[in-house]
Amino acid sequence: MLYLGLKYLHVIAAIFLFGFGMGSYLYLIAASRTANPQVIAHVARTVVRYDAWITTPAGFIQIATGYWLVSLAGLSLTTGWVLTSLIIFLCVGMLWLPVLVLQKRLQHMASSAADRGEGLAQAYRRVYRQWFWMGVAGFSGMFVIVSMMVTKMTPGEWVGLFLS
Repeated sequence: MLYLGLKYLHVIAAIFLFGFGMGSYLYLIAASRTANPQVIAHVARTVVRYDAWITTPAGFIQIATGYWLVSLAGLSLTTGWVLTSLIIFLCVGMLWLPVLVLQKRLQHMASSAADRGEGLAQAYRRVYRQWFWMGVAGFSGMFVIVSMMVTKMTPGEWVGLFLS
């Protein structure tokens, strides 16, 4: 029963991590497309808040429950799909802090422009592009991790299936 409870918590945390993360990402993209500093400032403030309150804690829950599940299942952390998912999770996690910092900068830049009654500066677009492509990389990694959790296989093993 402990294993199933942990697995449930692990899956729910993954849904929150992925779902809130993707929702925040898409909302800030949509807001940025308006080029309206007031809209962007409001959405960015909300995105930063939810990423801090929901997405980040879900990531820590993922780490704790994942480790516990691996231990209870009698698996080694060096099992192919486990190790690969950990490496990708750490890489995605290393993108997370810079993404949060960039989101906060986007919020500040949009708020400043709105307060001055001006449009967005070129610097906003530069920071936005960095943030956007870091998001693409991070979510690509998350897609791979979820696929490994479901299949219990590494991407190399997937390729082997298709080639055989």
